[in-house]
Amino acid sequence: MTRGLKRSQIGISEEMIQTYGESIFEMSHNIQVRRGDAVRELDWEQIEATRAERGMSDAELARQFGLTHDQVTYIRTIMERRKFSRHNYHRLYDLGGGRRFRNERFIPHNERFEYRAEAIELRKALDFDPRTASKHLRLKNWNGETVPQWLEKWAKEKPAAIAAIDIDREITFKQIYEDALCLANSFLGLGIRKGDVIAIQLPNQIEFMTVYFAVSMMGGVLSTMHIPYRAGEMEPLLKHASARAIICVDSNNNYDAPAELVKLRKKVDTLEHVIVVGKSLTTGTLSLTALIDRGKQDRIDNPPVASDPAILCFTSGTSSAPKAVVHSYQTMLANNRVAAPIYNMSDDDIVLCGSPFTHAFGICVLNFTLMVGARALLMPAFNPASLIKCIEINKPTIIFVAPAHIAACLKSGSLEAGDFSSVRLATISGSVCPPKIAYALEDVMPNGAVGQMWGMTECFMGLHTPFNETADVRCESVGGPTPTFEVRLVSNDGAVVTDDQEGALEIRGCSVIAGYFNNTDANRVAFTGDGWFRTGDLAKRDSRGLFHITGRVKDIINRGGIKINPTDVEAIIDTHPAILLSAIAPIPDEILGERACVYVQLQPDASVSLEEICDWLASNDVAKMKWPEQLVVIEQMPLTPTRKIIKGALSLNKNVI
Repeated sequence: MTRGLKRSQIGISEEMIQTYGESIFEMSHNIQVRRGDAVRELDWEQIEATRAERGMSDAELARQFGLTHDQVTYIRTIMERRKFSRHNYHRLYDLGGGRRFRNERFIPHNERFEYRAEAIELRKALDFDPRTASKHLRLKNWNGETVPQWLEKWAKEKPAAIAAIDIDREITFKQIYEDALCLANSFLGLGIRKGDVIAIQLPNQIEFMTVYFAVSMMGGVLSTMHIPYRAGEMEPLLKHASARAIICVDSNNNYDAPAELVKLRKKVDTLEHVIVVGKSLTTGTLSLTALIDRGKQDRIDNPPVASDPAILCFTSGTSSAPKAVVHSYQTMLANNRVAAPIYNMSDDDIVLCGSPFTHAFGICVLNFTLMVGARALLMPAFNPASLIKCIEINKPTIIFVAPAHIAACLKSGSLEAGDFSSVRLATISGSVCPPKIAYALEDVMPNGAVGQMWGMTECFMGLHTPFNETADVRCESVGGPTPTFEVRLVSNDGAVVTDDQEGALEIRGCSVIAGYFNNTDANRVAFTGDGWFRTGDLAKRDSRGLFHITGRVKDIINRGGIKINPTDVEAIIDTHPAILLSAIAPIPDEILGERACVYVQLQPDASVSLEEICDWLASNDVAKMKWPEQLVVIEQMPLTPTRKIIKGALSLNKNVI
């Protein structure tokens, strides 16, 4: 019974009605005309045979659309009122259910759960165009599956199987399910509600997975904070997300995260709890271990449905206007389902993810692993030696890595010395991958193949190279669109470009977000009027239909009207024996507008001059117009969690040579 309940108790916004209303109205059996006596006579075979004509019940629609029963009933009723001009529409709640009102079924309205205002606001980020929602529901790209359902499935079907392997420990599906359920109940006991945001700043370890599953179980939204972030960087993000709690690591010699986050509670109005992974507790914090140990294994009364927000990740933007990406279980898990045929994963696989779980790429791989019941191999921190050791000891069958991971192993000499015989598939993603890097990895994989994947936080995995293609396809391109996705390349005037012409990459598909949370300006720039998402990447498509990422729109240098794409030049500079990493960025010029400056991080005990770099480029047949005109040597290249260079931070370095 939903009569008289407020929208905040059902979890409904006008945006949800717009997104799902037409589909629910069209598919509901309330608007069908029944003929014959099948229903009256309970002729189940005839009822099933005429199912499409009869439509679906609210309960059936809820399962298919990933909504709660109450949400479907409310939306259906509102649509019937609008379509049929029924003014006394609350009485419609009593129609079509075939059940009489009984007092024992009724929960007083003031005792019903109610979403916070911030949770209702967050749901607006899932305001999809009704045509988009109808398409993905009709094609079954979206369904009713959630992360807790996947976890519970494996906890029941193979409870003793290993779910995750950490550095010196492992955990079964049964144990991590029980731990997560205890933690979920503890979260509820703290007053955290369904729809609330819980932030996390942990490396890839079992506790991260436990928290992720627990937050999902109680219907919360997990907001990831990258490990390098400090309190000052997290403050605007936690405010934007209206986070109620944050889970962090214990203090160490480099940073006292618990103490800094406790101070942050005074600045972030919604932040109530700082929960710590570790043995020593700072005043004002809670122990994650204690919350798990003291938690009950009670069934969650109000679990999430697939249309609920699941994760909130931040990409870029400014401190005053962060670009916050909200994915529901529908958009998030659809990506794993449609990409599944590419990988042919099974529960026999051991999956190593080099990307942090605080990044959407890492969450995507974690979900992929859970979907098939495989083992997650965890690597809390990267260095070449630790990656090679992890692979040699634990024998993963599938690895997901960034180009920088392999480049670092290659330059350190550890790649060729490593044993990669267990690896059957290796996916490289996170930034543009020079073919040399992909070939180098494949050369040390006697029993496997390398492929590439292009993706973004806003859409997860969007382009893939098929693993059954030849090496040149897999190592020199990012392949074609992930199944069900559409990709196009457009010129500056919006026209679709022809093959072998560079254009701006635009994409749409079942995992593309509806829009950034509370950032109208960013949405206006990022989305076209006909539903395409502007990725900000530049690419070419060759005559075989294969895509090649050529750079970023914002990285193009305009030198006196000549547009210079630095991506290929950087790849060649990176091969210089004295250079570990390089990046070319524009610097202002009074005459030309912009000039190219190269920033380099050197190999240990090495040195280089601008003249030597230009000579290196000349020897590799790079046109002089593309040569950098200034050099900055920096101690540490600023990198994202997926080891992409943060070019916006390079201008802070002033040591021009």
